[in-house]
Amino acid sequence: MELIVLGVSHKTASARIRDEVHLHPDEMGEFYSRLKGHWELIREVAVLSTCNRTEFYGFVKDRADADQALREAIDEQKGISHLSNGKYTYSWAGRETVRHLFRVASGLDSLMVGESQILGQVRDAFEVADRHRATGALLTRLFNTAVHAGKRARTETEIGKGTVSVAHAAVEMAQKILDRLERYSVLVIGAGETGALVARHFADNHPKVLTVVNRTFERARELAEDLGGRARPWEEMDGALVDAQVIVTATGAREPIIDAGRMARALKRSSRGPKVVVDISNPRNVHPNVGELDRLFLYDLDALESIADQNRARRRREIPKVEGIVVEEVDRFLAWYESLDMVPVIRALRGRFQEIADKEMERQVKNFDSADREALKEYTRALLNKLLHQPTTRIRGVEPSSAHGIHKLVALQELFELDVESFQRGEDGEPDEDEEKKGT
Repeated sequence: MELIVLGVSHKTASARIRDEVHLHPDEMGEFYSRLKGHWELIREVAVLSTCNRTEFYGFVKDRADADQALREAIDEQKGISHLSNGKYTYSWAGRETVRHLFRVASGLDSLMVGESQILGQVRDAFEVADRHRATGALLTRLFNTAVHAGKRARTETEIGKGTVSVAHAAVEMAQKILDRLERYSVLVIGAGETGALVARHFADNHPKVLTVVNRTFERARELAEDLGGRARPWEEMDGALVDAQVIVTATGAREPIIDAGRMARALKRSSRGPKVVVDISNPRNVHPNVGELDRLFLYDLDALESIADQNRARRRREIPKVEGIVVEEVDRFLAWYESLDMVPVIRALRGRFQEIADKEMERQVKNFDSADREALKEYTRALLNKLLHQPTTRIRGVEPSSAHGIHKLVALQELFELDVESFQRGEDGEPDEDEEKKGT
């Protein structure tokens, strides 16, 4: 049995290929159903599919056969050959599988290092697989530990601090000047790809009013309705400039659409101030002379890119710290994984019972004279062997290489709170058969 990952990502394939491989949420049920005919081969499986990656994590009986089955299943469902031809894929097993998932959850493998969205996507991927009954004890532990590693990366380092996108930087800059956006009105001029992106980021911060203005009013209306805002015609831009405290421009105009004269008139009619104007267009939508006006803060694309670059550099400096966290969590997971064998579990079970017996002996020994203490120790030893004989026999019959066997060993560890790793390092061993027979 092996842990494997098969994937396609932004590092190996273009956006077009990734889109064609991507599994949408409503396609997951069909995909997991396709794998039901391979459950003897693929014992557990979970799919992580985002705009930048589609990855299949599995606990499998034969790596080569499982790898082929996964490739064929996705290609058949999507009507493509991107996985079967091997041109765009990567495949790892064992420790490298664990390390890869933990790096993904920590934001180290993202297109934008440290981005936070991937952690929730890893959690969601497991929950979907679990709902389709495709997971078991192993992937449950793997994904839970991956999420834990991702949380550690973001709380113990600055890998996720500071915006690294221009759209986010626009929001961040407005918040620095005005503090809480809930108290202010935001105007986004332009409803194209960039305008829609920045509008969504502002909407996430719940401004008092979000207004969208676009040359094509229908497009502005659709975006505004989607974000719970309102749309105004292009001809009403002057009125919109008066009402808004935050103004973001993101149009494809080749000449400035706002100059100092137009903005001065808006400031004169506005009862509130100051205004924050963010121009994320190229070429500029806002003439530089607007920045000379009082009661106004102007930021252009160069300023926002500078902020994003500084934050990217800061995140890159945090990578070694996050890599250290990943190594710790990988080692911890593999120590648990390697404990899923009958001998370590028997040792830990016996050690656990022995600890309890020793503590009780310490409490009771004062009630016995020296002659009886040896008899008490012998009685306790024999009682332990008698109590553990049947469980030990049953554990020896467990097949650790089967998913059912692993579930039993995991259940034993959780039921008795066994610290298998410590007993693997210690001297407390599995009782031999003669020792057990003495207690039976």
